[in-house]
Amino acid sequence: MTRLTVERLFSDPPLNGTLPANIRFSPKGDCLGFLRVADDDRNRQDLWRYDLVNQTARCWLDARRLMDPDASLTPAEKTERERKRQFASGITQYEFSPDGECLLFPVNGTGYLLGLESNQLNQFTRDHERQTDFRFSPSGRFISYVRDNNLYYYDIAEKHEHQVTDDGNNLVLNGIADFIAQEEMHRFEGHWWSPDESALAFTRVDESPVATSQRYEIDADEFNVIEQRYPYAGADNASVELKVYNLATAAISDIAWRDAADDYLARVNWSASELAIQRQSRDQRTLSLDIVDPNNGSRRRALTESSDTWLNLHDNFKPLGGERFLWTSERDGHSHLYLYSNGKPHQLTAGDAAVNSIVHIGEDQVLVSGWFETPTQQHLYAIPLTGGQPQRLTDADGWHEAATDTTGRFVADRMTSLANPGRIELLDLETGARSSLQTTDAADQHPYAEFSDAHCPAVLGELKAADGQTLHYRLTRPTGQTSPVPLVVHVYGGPGVQRVKNEWAPLTVQLFAQNGIGVLELDNRGSSNRGRSFEAPIFRQMGEAEVHDQLIGAQFAQSLNWVDSERIGVFGHSYGGYMTLMCLAKAPEVFKAGVSVAPVTDWRLYDTHYTERYLSTPDDNPEGYLSSSVFPYLDALQGKLLIIHGMADDNVLFTNATKLFKALQQRNIAFEMMTYPGAKHGLQERDVSIHRFNLILDFFQRNLADN
Repeated sequence: MTRLTVERLFSDPPLNGTLPANIRFSPKGDCLGFLRVADDDRNRQDLWRYDLVNQTARCWLDARRLMDPDASLTPAEKTERERKRQFASGITQYEFSPDGECLLFPVNGTGYLLGLESNQLNQFTRDHERQTDFRFSPSGRFISYVRDNNLYYYDIAEKHEHQVTDDGNNLVLNGIADFIAQEEMHRFEGHWWSPDESALAFTRVDESPVATSQRYEIDADEFNVIEQRYPYAGADNASVELKVYNLATAAISDIAWRDAADDYLARVNWSASELAIQRQSRDQRTLSLDIVDPNNGSRRRALTESSDTWLNLHDNFKPLGGERFLWTSERDGHSHLYLYSNGKPHQLTAGDAAVNSIVHIGEDQVLVSGWFETPTQQHLYAIPLTGGQPQRLTDADGWHEAATDTTGRFVADRMTSLANPGRIELLDLETGARSSLQTTDAADQHPYAEFSDAHCPAVLGELKAADGQTLHYRLTRPTGQTSPVPLVVHVYGGPGVQRVKNEWAPLTVQLFAQNGIGVLELDNRGSSNRGRSFEAPIFRQMGEAEVHDQLIGAQFAQSLNWVDSERIGVFGHSYGGYMTLMCLAKAPEVFKAGVSVAPVTDWRLYDTHYTERYLSTPDDNPEGYLSSSVFPYLDALQGKLLIIHGMADDNVLFTNATKLFKALQQRNIAFEMMTYPGAKHGLQERDVSIHRFNLILDFFQRNLADN
């Protein structure tokens, strides 16, 4: 029996296999495109093609053909990848042209077009210049992109580049989303083509209102002081303007979109010749959808959402023509689908369920991803536009992510489950036929196959929170143990994230389990995909309800006959790092050891949009900020503690760690620490990952050892 090691987990070939990602149908319907991790380099993605007629897969483009081994990412590109959690190199995005004749993709900031029939590869941007945010215009005549914070577009037929803006600099960003939009609003777009290609809407971001703070980036052989415009909670945000460029006249007009000076530009879409603008108030309790005519600036309000706590943003505004559009709202407590017609909403789904995303819109039905049975599974459903019961289209229990062709008849279903590392099926919704797409490893050839005998299966279960709401957990028990074993509560616990799913669990869990340590993962109140009442307990105070729920999970684990109740640890990254500290300090009688990775320690050190969503501003809620920080509770901390942080983290700033180090030292509390020079928040570098998880595993083996 071969057990998993840290070194093998982070080496090649990748142990999660090569299950396709970013699956897309060609507009012609003859093939699928997808990205696949290279067998010889877990950090490189290549572009693959699956021929739907011949049912064969082949590498379409090996990224090594285009990658410059001596090229390094610019600071802006590193930041963009960190925001998108895009840690692989090679081909990281691609797009079919609307006519299906070619593919667009960037590699190392250079734009390429690949002819689908000729297989001819053409570079259309100049050497030694780096671009970002590439996208086709609706007919595929143009390609837009951003270089040096200015917006450009390229005429494919004329092979000519046009410059839209010329005032981009270190403080002014044209056509690209700002830090807050990317990191916290998940709006990664900064420019949008009109359907008839006559205009380009774009943002102009002025970061000068954001106070400059000095952030230290410590690398192995250098020390840099970075002057970063970081919008701390309660402080000023960047100024975001919305403009429209007319391609025929080259004129640029301003779009008035705000109700108040500090509003957020949440989303922008085109609806025929008009702009559909989602405006969010600074306190995030109001969201409006406005329809604006860019020719005369007239604005009408299509809807307003409001909440006593906060509103979650989504990408489910879909115009249907005229005064009709689709929308999702949590106004009744859960995310449900609405059809708006002439200003009136018609609710299409209801109950204890969630519509997460709109996948395809047909003449009489909508295909959506979400859940109607249990939040631990995601499926594809058909929702009649006239109302009626949702029809589940994906069969096997698990977590499904679906892509459809342009007609909505064919679906590429990417599924994983607790027992299945992944499969891809092609569904014909007209005939009901299903076929397996052989795009990945066969079971006996899967790189994880050699560890299958040592694999420790996970189970799902439910507990009850103090207010009676259901808490879902995933529990992984070491196999072959004859005496009670230690257990680690692996926590994230923060809003916007769901950890407990019927999906193939992260193999880092197997590192613990195959080394004799049980693992409990529990989604506490405040986490996502459960509706408003489940999220609301963290409003105006964080680290309270979440810890109570994790304590319920830990106490449940202590009741199991295979768990040693005196050897319970806790481990988490980012919000999970914060939760680790709060669990150790608030429940020292339960948690004996903890590893806190890149934790927020004082919420005044985090950014505006995220922090104020839950805590309001420091001036409005000083008590909430104090009680939500870790510092009032440190005197009670008794367990063993390891703190890990990247020394170039530009998200959860390293100041969070140094402030914690000082506070612990002042209290004469012993702790261990490990800092990683040059590493950002994700700590994704291979050497860093190997060192970090060897350190974490050793820490728990030492401090949860049998006494």
